[in-house]
Amino acid sequence: MATIAADVPGVPATLKRAGLPLATKLAHGTGAAANGSLIYLRSLLLLFYSQVVGLEAWMVSLALAVVIAFDAIWDPAIGHFSDTLRSRWGRRHTLMFAAPVPAAILCALMWNPPLGMTPGMTFAWLLATAILLNLSFSFFEVPANALTPELAPGYHVRTNLLAWRWVLGTVGAMITALLGLGWFLSPEAGAVGQLVRSGYGKLGIAAALLMLVAMLVNAFGTRRYRGMLYEPPERSGGLRASLRDAVETLRNRNMAVAVIAGALAGIGFGIRTVLEAYIATFIWGLPASALLLTTIAGFVATPIGALVGAMLSRRFGKKPACMGLFFVGTILTNMPLLLRMSGVFFANGDPLLLPTLIGFAFTSAVFYYGGFVLVSSMIADIVEDAQAKTGRRSEGLITSADQFIQKIITAMGTVLGGALLTVIAFPRQALPGQVPAETLASLGWTFLVLVTALSFLSIAVWKFYRIDRVGHEARLSALDVPEVRGAA
Repeated sequence: MATIAADVPGVPATLKRAGLPLATKLAHGTGAAANGSLIYLRSLLLLFYSQVVGLEAWMVSLALAVVIAFDAIWDPAIGHFSDTLRSRWGRRHTLMFAAPVPAAILCALMWNPPLGMTPGMTFAWLLATAILLNLSFSFFEVPANALTPELAPGYHVRTNLLAWRWVLGTVGAMITALLGLGWFLSPEAGAVGQLVRSGYGKLGIAAALLMLVAMLVNAFGTRRYRGMLYEPPERSGGLRASLRDAVETLRNRNMAVAVIAGALAGIGFGIRTVLEAYIATFIWGLPASALLLTTIAGFVATPIGALVGAMLSRRFGKKPACMGLFFVGTILTNMPLLLRMSGVFFANGDPLLLPTLIGFAFTSAVFYYGGFVLVSSMIADIVEDAQAKTGRRSEGLITSADQFIQKIITAMGTVLGGALLTVIAFPRQALPGQVPAETLASLGWTFLVLVTALSFLSIAVWKFYRIDRVGHEARLSALDVPEVRGAA
């Protein structure tokens, strides 16, 4: 298992790429666990600062919006800086070693605000720690993501490595969720566990330590490759030349396809993020314990989805497999709501309702996660396509620029989802069972039409992506991209 041949039919043996050792896949994948942990923590931030600390919800939302705006700006800048950095530690590892300790400290501080602060001081604490945490973490995450195409230039080897990162990223989120729900946020002296302040502080420290270990494992576990990787040439011309190079790199047909497809999917994801909780609570009538079960089903589906995506990619190629996985996933994830809106699904309270919803959640997650792995790999393949046109390798810029667009668009989708609740006149402080049937029907059909249409449009855009395995392997040979075998 140490070395897996990238067996590509129709490609000469001289162009085929070896795989990476299992230890390297585990080390690089473990770094994604830090991101998974941080993503889960962010899902609790509004609840903690508004319901536990006592800050106005709009102030928390404003702070998070400011953080997203900064995040979207500096990610491409860090990516381009990493692409052009010359250092004896390597252009990726220099930043990857510098980031973990500050990021861990800031994570612990964000979840342990001092007692007795005024609302203004609390807002400033949240804003400052969140901005600095995201900035320091980006100095790890952006170069770590950019390292993936360098470690695994081969068409299928790259997908395999990204599958490990997706799986272990989900493991990081699952560990953090279990630490929170199963330990630190458990009920205390009759109080609701989610509303106990001390539990969040302990969870923040535990997650910070988890992130620190994950980031250091990634950095130390891949450091021996830094001498084998691409080193950018010395460049002159200052900021203007750097901006010109960045624009030239991003003016790529396949990059445009990825950005447009990601934007459409991002709007749908933002709408889903806002409205899904309403659908689960008011249409399905599910308690929090049932929502936890559907969440766990999604976690469990991740490794299976990654495996399915990699297998279908080898059989059909990344683009057809990706489009097919997302198509089936979109149908499955929306099918229960479509059946309920059509009047042919289990009623609330039926003993078969929850198991059926969990089954759909698990199955659709398998298809979605398989598609996510392949999309990540397809975006990574743009690196060599752009290099063939510009003469520069820009992994950091390309991967972070795609994330930049999706962050902005997803935020817009979130705002749109909130606006839709106003349009359909959904009542404030409503209780399950007390919302008019016509309002619930408007919610369900609006959600179905918008989210499904955006998903299918996103899938259709990928049709215009033009990188396949034969062309990719040929480009690797023409560009003389070094093969990283990792024998150590």
